Amino acid sequence: MTASDRAAERAVVVEKLCVRPFPAVPSRTGGVVSGPLYHWAELDSTPVWDGDVADARAEEERQDGECGWLVAAVRALWGEEPDVVSPAGLLLREAAGERLPEPWRQLAHAVPELNVWQRAGRWMAIGVSGFGDDHERALVAVVTATDPP
Repeated sequence: MTASDRAAERAVVVEKLCVRPFPAVPSRTGGVVSGPLYHWAELDSTPVWDGDVADARAEEERQDGECGWLVAAVRALWGEEPDVVSPAGLLLREAAGERLPEPWRQLAHAVPELNVWQRAGRWMAIGVSGFGDDHERALVAVVTATDPP
């Protein structure tokens, strides 16, 4: 299966998440964790690397590429460019005492760069979680009815 094929399949998952009802209580179905106002799907993951750094870098590049393919597939599907944002500023606000709503708090702690769209009253974000070699990396898609803080 090509990267383009995987991206097309993942874009279908994103579309389904955008219309899926939110549960009243947190739940997990397959690779999707859902809460009262969000769905968090892990679409691809890599383990923490403890071996060859070159292999880890190659896997990081592969996963960043998978993210790029998915963003392109969603862009083509919706005909809209995403806003590319860094949620790092949210961490500063949280450190100053602000309470961040979920899933934005989790995103700020996990994903250094987000591709964000707003459609039909929901926000959709795609990015790769993981802040270093000592963290698992995952391609995530998050859909929420909560506005970004």
